[in-house]
Amino acid sequence: MSKARGILLISDGLGDRPIADLNGLTPLEYANTPTMDLLCKEGATGLVHPYKPGCRVGTDWGHICLFGYNPDDYYTGRGAVEAFSAGLDMKKGDVAFRGNLGTVDNELFVLDRRAGRINDKDEIESLISSVDGYEVDGCKFKVLSLTEHRVAVVMSGNDLYWNIADTDPGTACEGSKIICPIKEDNIQRSAKALWKFQLYVKEIWDNHPVNKSRKERGQLPANFIITRGSAAAMELPSIESIFPKVKVSVIAGDETITGIGKMCNFDYVVDESFTGGFETNYMGKAEKAIEELKNHDLVIVHIKGTDLCGHDNKPLLKAEIIQKIDEMYKYWMSKIDKDNTYLALVSDHSTPCHVRDHSSDPVPAFLWGPNVRVDECIKCGERDVAKGILNGYTGSQFMSTIMDYLGHTKKYGA
Repeated sequence: MSKARGILLISDGLGDRPIADLNGLTPLEYANTPTMDLLCKEGATGLVHPYKPGCRVGTDWGHICLFGYNPDDYYTGRGAVEAFSAGLDMKKGDVAFRGNLGTVDNELFVLDRRAGRINDKDEIESLISSVDGYEVDGCKFKVLSLTEHRVAVVMSGNDLYWNIADTDPGTACEGSKIICPIKEDNIQRSAKALWKFQLYVKEIWDNHPVNKSRKERGQLPANFIITRGSAAAMELPSIESIFPKVKVSVIAGDETITGIGKMCNFDYVVDESFTGGFETNYMGKAEKAIEELKNHDLVIVHIKGTDLCGHDNKPLLKAEIIQKIDEMYKYWMSKIDKDNTYLALVSDHSTPCHVRDHSSDPVPAFLWGPNVRVDECIKCGERDVAKGILNGYTGSQFMSTIMDYLGHTKKYGA
């Protein structure tokens, strides 16, 4: 018998809560998903806790769990992940931040945390180049672009303090004021330097040609870098140290995911059509997964659109994207060797539309393939898979289960 292989699709922010406009259903329950329904009916299902029951997690923390790691042992902050994702090797003593290009008024009240989801690469690079390399109080700032409005900011200098407060007021908090990271009891020059840098960015970008042009076109200007997730340098051990002799490939348009994958020693696929936005090449990712399966034990495919819909409170669009995901599974079912291939679904966290942020709700998951224990679930939905035998698993336990079917787990004891 040939070697077992698998495809795991991670639908970012997939989990949701009942929505009145969807007749009391979640977007997943509302969507027409015949192939995913079949895979649930013929597979093992459950509601999985990405980290621990009752814990809200970020995309980075959730994926580190799903990839089989315990973030408590390695995680320093989102900023380190973003810096690595952008291709920068942090030095010991550096401090990194996750950043958004945002829109603020003259009093620093947030008008839009994503500057209208600015995504023009030329505009973004022009803005970044105008402030990259700024130095103040013995600190130098490096800014690197990520997906769409997202950036990584790295601060270098001597004796820096890395645990700096977020300046981001949070999702769904447009209208709130930027939070100054300098507290009354915080005399660290690190926070003061960051604040001076952010005010410098505001001054330069308010008069930048890119923003003048955006305003003339009726678009929001990107005139501030909103920061959160300060972090010291971080390393993850290779995936082979957890799951022996496994070879993994990740297909994603979100650079945070490819960055974590690189940390784990995954191979990764880059394609301009594979974006981290609403519009990505869904079938292109599906086709590439089949190609990658030839030389890898597990192929991980990441879809970001479901999470974006949750943050933007777009339940109908979320259901539409889920239906596109169902088409991906339909394609895979037509191409795989069903005698030795496993298909799985999970998410890094729930992003309920009415919450517009991550919640602690467990996420729907299934595992389909040869000799999988079949449970009583007959449909792919949050309340349906709750009947399954994987119910209550954590993200790392779910990954370990997949790896066990693929033949890449360690045996404990004699």
